[in-house]
Amino acid sequence: MSEGDARGDVIVIKGPEGALSLELMTLREGVARGFLRQSPRSLKLSAESSKRLSEELVERRLSKILLQDNRKRLLSKVLAERGWVVQKAVDSRLPRQCNMVTTYDVPIDETLMDDKGGKPDLTGTSNMSGICANLGDRQAWAFYTDDGETARIVSEGERRQGFLIASQTDDMFEAAECLVRFLVTANKSWAVFSTDLGRFIRHYDPTTMWRLVSDRPRGYEHSAEPVSSRNKKAAVSLFSEYYDESRLQSMLRLRKFLSEKWCSIFLVEGGFVIARIEGDTGLIYDIYVTPARQGEGLGGDLMRAALTSLSGKVSSVYLHTSYPRAKALYEKFGFKTTYSQLAIRLDEIAITPPSR
Repeated sequence: MSEGDARGDVIVIKGPEGALSLELMTLREGVARGFLRQSPRSLKLSAESSKRLSEELVERRLSKILLQDNRKRLLSKVLAERGWVVQKAVDSRLPRQCNMVTTYDVPIDETLMDDKGGKPDLTGTSNMSGICANLGDRQAWAFYTDDGETARIVSEGERRQGFLIASQTDDMFEAAECLVRFLVTANKSWAVFSTDLGRFIRHYDPTTMWRLVSDRPRGYEHSAEPVSSRNKKAAVSLFSEYYDESRLQSMLRLRKFLSEKWCSIFLVEGGFVIARIEGDTGLIYDIYVTPARQGEGLGGDLMRAALTSLSGKVSSVYLHTSYPRAKALYEKFGFKTTYSQLAIRLDEIAITPPSR
């Protein structure tokens, strides 16, 4: 028998084959974003568990759910078999002709303005990439900073990593649309925008990414243990689940972390946390609790271990998250939001319920 359990906005499906958790965050009426976790990584839901998951989702009466499936398309396959419509959340087809450009291609034109309505400032932007959207007798530009799998379009002050340029504000919507779709074709995973650009991408229902900071971390009692030869196998297994990769890839990832002098990894039975020291600052790099053990307080125990490892060594600790429940946990430890950004997961899927 599989066991379905909804705690607040979290659906948990447990069975002999393993466990799955799906956290649902409401974005607007009828639309939610799902955050998927499964254990083991190779989880295959039984017919009963699949039925239970579909029923739990139907009960939410949502018209659309956005989520990133795992690499084996677990949810896509299971829900499609039960009548759910599964499609890409972001269309890769360009809505109009868009060309790749650099900031050197922007003409000197007094009628052009940036997304704040001011004269475009192109100083220090030679490292940025961009696109030019052809709008008949007009053009509009969108620029970003390439950061591996992420494209950053951040127009705020010292963190400036991108911006929009056009002769009128309405054209910036077109430029932003072309940029997002272009980034899909460029195989980027994330498009991160500053919140002041949110109006241009609102229809994508971007997720909020928070940066939280806590000053002067202190030590706590905890039961987590550092990675050792005794628990290394468990660490590899948890890494494989969290990073959705093979055990060999996880073994190499763990080895890389352990080779870093200022990196610490702590485990409990069913979870891990990675903390890192960056000069006078600490970073909670990643924290994970396997779905079958969620709700048992393991996340708090791992946080206590990470903060204890940083106590007396750094003046402040920061982290990033887009998970509402995780944010609430961090705030219990004194973390406060310093700023937020908006992110579009470019490989998300959109699922809609079966026709009644």
